[in-house]
Amino acid sequence: MSILIVLRGNSGSGKSAVARALQQELDAAWIEQDYFRRVVLGETGNYSPLSIELIEHAASLTLSRGRTVILDGMFNASTYSEPLVRLRDGHPGPSLFYAYDLTLEETLLRHQSRPHKAADFGEKEMRGWYRGWNPLLGIAEVRILATESLQATVLRVLADVGLP
Repeated sequence: MSILIVLRGNSGSGKSAVARALQQELDAAWIEQDYFRRVVLGETGNYSPLSIELIEHAASLTLSRGRTVILDGMFNASTYSEPLVRLRDGHPGPSLFYAYDLTLEETLLRHQSRPHKAADFGEKEMRGWYRGWNPLLGIAEVRILATESLQATVLRVLADVGLP
């Protein structure tokens, strides 16, 4: 049975590192918001309706084929709550939602450990993107706090999926 796993958080929170580890453990499809927006569609500004629809359809199609899907992105609540509710409600299997709850200072600190990303954008951009705790409407999310390590987060998600 396929599982929908959604990892949300501000830039630099650690969601892609968790998604990468989960993809290997679960043999899952990893749908990364930034990749779809920046690479596939070549977007640089705000979220376009096309990128939102593309991510939703890619996830829905993959789930319908029996694959587990990991969605990774900022997924601003005002823009993505409805598409994520549709994905959850249209998927007969389990849907697990996680969101990082980190301060701006913590995300900036974590960003410094990613030299490949630090070359693309810095503190000014991250301050503009930062939303703080931004819960989805109509979806209960498990909070991931700064005290939880990458390994602990991965193990928690795997336990929630039902793996030891």
